[in-house]
Amino acid sequence: MILTISPSSLETLQECPQKYEYGSIRRLRPLEEKRDKMDRGSLVHEMLELHYKSIIEGKLSVGEIIMIVTDFARQKYRDDEYEFGIVEQSIPNYQEYATFYAGDGWQPLAVETPFTKVLFENDQHKIVSEGKIDLIVRNISGQTFPVAHKTSDKNDLYPTILSNQFMCYAWSTDSAIIVKNDIGFQKSYGPAQRFHRHMLNYDPAILAEWRENAIYHCMKLINFVENEHFPRQYSSCFRCRYRKVCESTPDAREYKISSQYKVGEAFDIYA
Repeated sequence: MILTISPSSLETLQECPQKYEYGSIRRLRPLEEKRDKMDRGSLVHEMLELHYKSIIEGKLSVGEIIMIVTDFARQKYRDDEYEFGIVEQSIPNYQEYATFYAGDGWQPLAVETPFTKVLFENDQHKIVSEGKIDLIVRNISGQTFPVAHKTSDKNDLYPTILSNQFMCYAWSTDSAIIVKNDIGFQKSYGPAQRFHRHMLNYDPAILAEWRENAIYHCMKLINFVENEHFPRQYSSCFRCRYRKVCESTPDAREYKISSQYKVGEAFDIYA
């Protein structure tokens, strides 16, 4: 059997197996979930995808690209009052970002690049890591590396290399460098304080450890599925969207799910 897992799913699995089952397998979503920074992050990713695709095509000036991306965002979400509010917050930030990094020496090579790589394989199981890389660039020194876009309201001046997403990017692309591309939304800061590009360097031994750790958790996932039991990690409950379910008594949980959550199409981890 073939098990596929993404960096975000692996993160959730390590955080709490029960959360993984509710979110990644049963696809539960709260009916009254607050829409917030996740929407903004998704929008900024869409805008940067179009921005860098346009640069790759090489037919437009930076100013023309800014106008196209701005119009794209406004047109796509003009009928959704909430989303349009997020758009109007994000557009000035994107425009400053595009201007700030114009002529930065980066040559974009590809955007939203899918990857698939076998983590582990034996006679019984095959574990595959898959996902999409936000951006791949070449710098003025000729180095090629993946880039991960991150939006935040806080400055992350000293990011850690210990991220499933970053280590998976590095391992999957055989790259020793990942760039964390911070797009800050701090209202009182200028572009130089809000936009940062952090070069994260990976030793092969660190990536080998990450791979072994990922395999370990994936084998545990196979066991959870086969035994139909996903243990709870009680240290991760405070902000969990499934907290109301787990706080219910076992015999009341399915009612809680049916009354307060949208249930999506179940995900087969072996599909």
